Amino acid sequence: AGMSVASDPTADESSDIVSSSGRSRPKRWAGVEGGGTTWVVAIAEGTPDRVVSRQAFPTRSPEETLPRIASWLAAAHAESPFHALGVATFGPVDLDKQSPTYGYITHSPKPGWEAVDVLGLVKEGWCPKNMPTGFDTDVNAPAVAEYAAVVREFAAMDDLKGKTQATGRFVKSLWEDDGDDDTENDGDEGDAFDDGAAQSLEGARRRQKNDNAHLRFQNLAYITVGTGVGVGLVCGGEPVHGLSHPEAGHCRVARLLSDGLFGSAGSFVGTCPFHEDCIEGMAGASAIAKRCGCSMNELSRVPDDHPAWDAAAHYVAGLCATLVMVVSPQRIVLGGGVLQRKTLVNKIRISLRKQLGGYVRHDFVERADGLKQFLVHSRHGNDAGIVGALALAERARSAAEPFFKKKKSLTRRLAHYFGFGIVSAMVTLKIVNGEVRVRGQAGVKK
Repeated sequence: AGMSVASDPTADESSDIVSSSGRSRPKRWAGVEGGGTTWVVAIAEGTPDRVVSRQAFPTRSPEETLPRIASWLAAAHAESPFHALGVATFGPVDLDKQSPTYGYITHSPKPGWEAVDVLGLVKEGWCPKNMPTGFDTDVNAPAVAEYAAVVREFAAMDDLKGKTQATGRFVKSLWEDDGDDDTENDGDEGDAFDDGAAQSLEGARRRQKNDNAHLRFQNLAYITVGTGVGVGLVCGGEPVHGLSHPEAGHCRVARLLSDGLFGSAGSFVGTCPFHEDCIEGMAGASAIAKRCGCSMNELSRVPDDHPAWDAAAHYVAGLCATLVMVVSPQRIVLGGGVLQRKTLVNKIRISLRKQLGGYVRHDFVERADGLKQFLVHSRHGNDAGIVGALALAERARSAAEPFFKKKKSLTRRLAHYFGFGIVSAMVTLKIVNGEVRVRGQAGVKK
């Protein structure tokens, strides 16, 4: 809206912005994360996790909150234009691009946030019409970011060329032949390998080209546990959309015996206002606080040996087991305030293996060291949401890249034809032997 073509990177035929020094600058991504208490807006350069600027706004009414975000984005875009925008928000949201309410929060239980055109309001007044834009839930977006980070690790490994490089054990285990078993070497993801391991990786690189058609890594689940429980899914390299979007936090799993039968006298009553004893109602922050007899703000002071954590681990592990059986993820990433407690994650791993009962035969869910690679904390920590929004921007730009390449090719052809015409005219008018000929008539001597 009102942007000149020259200042808009979405209209620029170059893939990167060129600085005054002549060097190519990395692409700029804009991201917006909508939360129940805070909205965050940020700018990243290069990869989505390289945040260079950010601002938080308290969640008030849509009429107050979203225009403030749009104003911040407008100022940042005017200073240095973005290549794409990503928006991730609490929901439920409409993800159907053919729907008249695409980009809306639809029937959110949060007061005042029902039927809100989030995408339209954050773009209003500054966003160029052809800017690539991604929109998704605040749990699908972190799943996209985690998936993209693993894919980048594959790309980095593909560039090894015989050199030693720190590469995650998780990526190595997916890349190697099935006969290669390195699970005995315990350690967290990100450990560097010795030269022998690097040579093994180089051998794997030669055996299998690194492209989307051949990647062994296809499916990832992201679970967040806070006030609510949310699940984001990437399957076949794509975030899952369809009838709506994943709402696996509202599934039911087997109740703990100590919680009693649903509806029976003395049984634990879950806190979900819709389903009562779904996973969110039994393991969300409000449910854990109810078990502890405290407020949610006091949960950090509850000791690790309190039985409430065992109950939460049981229900989250039940969710993970359901995802393993239905979606077959190759990694489950855990985020949210409740899951920052490390002892809780260990409890979930133990309970997951027990609940699967040995039916799924894979080192990732049968062995302790495999579970450390399979069920992990988010690499982005408390920034998972905003990095996810920025990853949506990167993904939207990547999807639109063929359009920009086509535009680049057309621009170059037009420039070529224009230049050819100018040169032809100059050659036609060039004085030969001291005279100019027009339509074959004798020319005038110069």
